[in-house]
Amino acid sequence: MESLKRSLKGALEQELAQIPKVFRQGAVVHQTIKCVLYVVVKEADLWPVPDFRPPRLRDGFVDLIGVDSNDAVKCAFAIGPVVELKGVKSLEALDTEEKWMITYSNLSKKVKESTFFLKPGIKHLHLEQE
Repeated sequence: MESLKRSLKGALEQELAQIPKVFRQGAVVHQTIKCVLYVVVKEADLWPVPDFRPPRLRDGFVDLIGVDSNDAVKCAFAIGPVVELKGVKSLEALDTEEKWMITYSNLSKKVKESTFFLKPGIKHLHLEQE
């Protein structure tokens, strides 16, 4: 698991570093992360489904899920500048072992403070940016 976390972190941070600083804004970073995850999930022989709304949830959605050939959700990713309760609740609504909260804010203190929203079973990955 740690090797997956390190490789995912490395791939995402490398891709984010390619974005010219003038364009490195919240929505651009968010969508770039989603695009990279789409490719990673597809390479894992899963079908990537972006912006999935869990059936038992009125508000919120999961940024990306990976579905196998039996239509079972195998992984889920929520992305945000910090850990948000809405993202955590969306992940909790899914029955899958691989749940990831990916954060990208340059304000490390805010990210660290927001981790109290995390629940057991949700892996947190914070991406460092220049």
